[in-house]
Amino acid sequence: MKKVFQFLCLIVRLMSGLMIFIQGYEKFTGGFSLTGLTHVITQNEDSPMWYKLMFEYMIEPYTTLWEWVIPLGEMMIGIALVIGFLQKYAALFGIFIMINYILADMIFTYPIQLLGFIMIVLNMDKLRNLSAYAIYNMFMKKEAG
Repeated sequence: MKKVFQFLCLIVRLMSGLMIFIQGYEKFTGGFSLTGLTHVITQNEDSPMWYKLMFEYMIEPYTTLWEWVIPLGEMMIGIALVIGFLQKYAALFGIFIMINYILADMIFTYPIQLLGFIMIVLNMDKLRNLSAYAIYNMFMKKEAG
């Protein structure tokens, strides 16, 4: 049963990594823009007031920067999760991004992705020996011995 749960955690990590990488890649190549989003967030009734103010004063003046940072960050998180490199930190940044999307009232698959990232962080002990580094070391030990 332990191996089945470990395999399930690996599938969640890989799927979460692929999903966020694809989202970042689509934003990077598809002309992602925050320009119209600022007005939408400040006008919606579901986002908290502190989030609207933060978006208006911290994001809107620097939209050009954020239009690069967001897609590149999502792609880096995806790559890190797929290969298992710094997967705990990647999942924590994934949680941060998903919470921001939910606060911005963009509810698509983000709650499911948030659950996946939380599962990754809470089960890091099951995933440690399934990272790219651990697998590389496993093969190197077999070659040397």
